[in-house]
Amino acid sequence: MAKNSIDAYGASGKTNVLMFEPEKLHLVDDPTHPIYDERIHLPLSEAIVLNIMDQGVLEPIIVWKDPETGLSCVVDGRQRVRHTLEANRRLAKEGKEPLLVPAVTRRGSANRMSQVMVSANEIRQADTPLGRAKKMSSMLERNHDEQDLALIFGCSVKTVQATLSLLDCTQAVQDAVEASQITVTQARQLGELPPQQQRDKVLELQKAGEGATGHEKARRQRQVMGTDKPRLKTRREITNALADATGNYAAALRWVLGEELKQ
Repeated sequence: MAKNSIDAYGASGKTNVLMFEPEKLHLVDDPTHPIYDERIHLPLSEAIVLNIMDQGVLEPIIVWKDPETGLSCVVDGRQRVRHTLEANRRLAKEGKEPLLVPAVTRRGSANRMSQVMVSANEIRQADTPLGRAKKMSSMLERNHDEQDLALIFGCSVKTVQATLSLLDCTQAVQDAVEASQITVTQARQLGELPPQQQRDKVLELQKAGEGATGHEKARRQRQVMGTDKPRLKTRREITNALADATGNYAAALRWVLGEELKQ
């Protein structure tokens, strides 16, 4: 006799996961409602839509039935629902079956649901850039390609390449990224340098960022990287800057002007 799911997995209990057509779920857009979240107005992400079309909705959302309206309100998982709606629109055009959204239900007052909403969003531990890079590398070794990774990780191929480049950096650079002392973009730039220059430059970046946050930290570190160039807006400003520019910066200015890239 086949075991039931509790025995098969050695679980201590189980709950019901309900499957919803996304159109039948209510996304609260009233700013005065306790479970309103302004991120309901964020633009859709193409990467997430493509991921859901390929993988479906992997993590159940949380749904609460509002006793005042009888609507099945989404407490956590608004973006999954919104992107599934778009995914289904595209699947319908391809003549494919629409996707359903898995959900677990919660009971309680609207105020209690607001606590659930905040906790579901805030009590999370995001993967680190290096952790993502290691996962990507492992999947490449299992015969996935960069296009596969872009779909699975919900990003662009360019982001996949930038993330994987962290694995080519020295340990000092990797540690600085993990500690949020430098950005992934800076690490990728450092990765093009010889090992000792990477170690020297990352020390400069760390020192420049000490005691600073936000725009000030970014400005100081751009100076270290030599990328703190004034933003040029007019053709005259660009032409004047080109007179004293050299190397890649000069080439970039010529490109902006539509000229031949020549040294």
